[in-house]
Amino acid sequence: MKAIRLSEIGEPTRLELVDLEPPAPRAGQVRLKVMAAGVNFAEVLIRRGLYLPMPKLPLIPGADAAGVIDALGEGVADFSPGQRVVATVAQGAYAQYVVAPTSSVVPLPDDIDFDLAAGLPVSGMTAWHLTRTLVELRPGLTVLNYAAAGSVGSLINGLAAARGATVIALAGGPEKCARALSLGATQAIDYLVERDVPARVAELTGGRGADIVYNSVMGPTVGDDLRLLAPLGRIFYFGAAAGLPNAKHLLVGLMRRFIDTPTITMYHLLTHLRHDPAAHRAAWPQLFAALRAGEARLPLHGVYPLADAARAHDDVEQRRTMGKCVLHPWPA
Repeated sequence: MKAIRLSEIGEPTRLELVDLEPPAPRAGQVRLKVMAAGVNFAEVLIRRGLYLPMPKLPLIPGADAAGVIDALGEGVADFSPGQRVVATVAQGAYAQYVVAPTSSVVPLPDDIDFDLAAGLPVSGMTAWHLTRTLVELRPGLTVLNYAAAGSVGSLINGLAAARGATVIALAGGPEKCARALSLGATQAIDYLVERDVPARVAELTGGRGADIVYNSVMGPTVGDDLRLLAPLGRIFYFGAAAGLPNAKHLLVGLMRRFIDTPTITMYHLLTHLRHDPAAHRAAWPQLFAALRAGEARLPLHGVYPLADAARAHDDVEQRRTMGKCVLHPWPA
């Protein structure tokens, strides 16, 4: 099979197209013929050697796979060869075939195409759990949504708005701000122009601040979050695109806001899947329904041949994208 292998950390050119034997499914696993694989920023961080915890190399990147079941491992009775499915895997999706435990495989409805499905295991489920499982959004709450034109951010715009929350989108550039507004955000802040984001959030909220913050960036933005958070507010960190925050500054900021009772949640999707697979599986039909109803929308930025995985990584890393990038492992 054709696959992308990462043997050394570094630039996108480290992603090498190789020929390998297809993996054989073990007991409790299925093998997918991958029709589309999603590209996530986490995979960029792995390639850069910045992901925590860093997996061992060499590896085949990719956590999002959509395709058809090709083979069954021993004891598998709930799936059949030829069935359309979507799967979440720890790694291996940048390939023509991948194996996955049945606990992380979900039947794919006929009205959800492979390209959209390939954006759902990580981005879709992360957005769903952040806006449905971990917090009860309602009218009167204000959400600040970082990277609001990215894949997770795009979905959060609509999912939060569907619950009646006011969504302030944070994005870089007028085109990305316009995209976020088209996906359900109420207001947008261009962080390339607005240098004091907390002050702008205070202005937009009448001085109250944001009740919920969804942040996949971290780094120096953590200090901003503590300034702009409303009393009893909640911050959800689910990525670190800008690196980890300064621990001392974070602690000082927390102590300064102690009286306001902030809540900070660090969220990792694969941990959620591993420890509560039943709840994770139960969320899939609800996400499919939200997509059909237009409450959740995930624009497709572009489709790349598997051999162009390096170009897809470069586009994501350089923030040229809006929505999801998808790899096609098989020739058109």
